Amino acid sequence: MQRNISGVERVLRLCLGLGICTAVLVLGNTNLADSVLLLIGFFLVLNGLTARCYLWRWLGINSFRRSGGCALNTSDRREI
Repeated sequence: MQRNISGVERVLRLCLGLGICTAVLVLGNTNLADSVLLLIGFFLVLNGLTARCYLWRWLGINSFRRSGGCALNTSDRREI
């Protein structure tokens, strides 16, 4: 899969994911909501490191453009 997340979005996702993971682990609560938040934080960190987001691909969004701006990529959409 090609990159579909811009540099700014990568940094934002990485910072937000690390912040969520750190907050959940520091607070030390172990309930379902904290587990879901930890999972979301993990995926945000993973998206930030790899510059790939499967949700964006599924929705046809590509914010990684050399000319700047966000675009909908309709050529990669699959019919369900």
